[in-house]
Amino acid sequence: MKINRFEEYDTLYVFDFDDTLVETPGFEELALKYLKESYSVKDLLDISIRRSGCKIEDLKWENGRIYLDDPNHTYKEFGNWVRKKSRLYLVTPNIFSQTDDSLPTELKPLIDLYNKVDNKCIVTARPEVIKEKIISVLSKLGIDYPKYGLHMLPTRRKNAGEWKGQKIVELVKETGANKVIFYDDNSKYLRKATKVIKEKLPNLDWNPIKVK
Repeated sequence: MKINRFEEYDTLYVFDFDDTLVETPGFEELALKYLKESYSVKDLLDISIRRSGCKIEDLKWENGRIYLDDPNHTYKEFGNWVRKKSRLYLVTPNIFSQTDDSLPTELKPLIDLYNKVDNKCIVTARPEVIKEKIISVLSKLGIDYPKYGLHMLPTRRKNAGEWKGQKIVELVKETGANKVIFYDDNSKYLRKATKVIKEKLPNLDWNPIKVK
């Protein structure tokens, strides 16, 4: 894609996608819904149950978290189970972000600003392999495709925050932007990206903003 460089001092607006522009359903939220009702996230939950060696009736939930009581280390701490003292907590499987269940259906208030600005892009930790799905979601929710592109995490990248910082550096160099406003809901990604920016572009007018 050919990048149009800024002709004068201007701002590049960089938006995260999930829980920044859109409300995104979480794995635990959907897993709880399945436990209480029935839901298509069932396959991932079934895999998690098999990996731990438990039965579905062993699962408990409290404050939106699914866990197993395991003071005697009866179950397997494997895959997407994390131990905290006498409990094993279910955490989101890495592959969840590639499933249709994880695709958002609602907009967040920041979409109003997104629609107003012209020099914008989306930089998301969603895997690049589902780019067509995300483009379809943009279309269904009436979100304009950003002028400076939709950038998604390449396969096998581990440090998403650092990658976001590096991608923003590339975009600044390509566009000639002097100022960047970066919106993200993940504090860790904001810190990692800021570290990269300060190292690579110390003179950039850099404005990271945490989205609630």
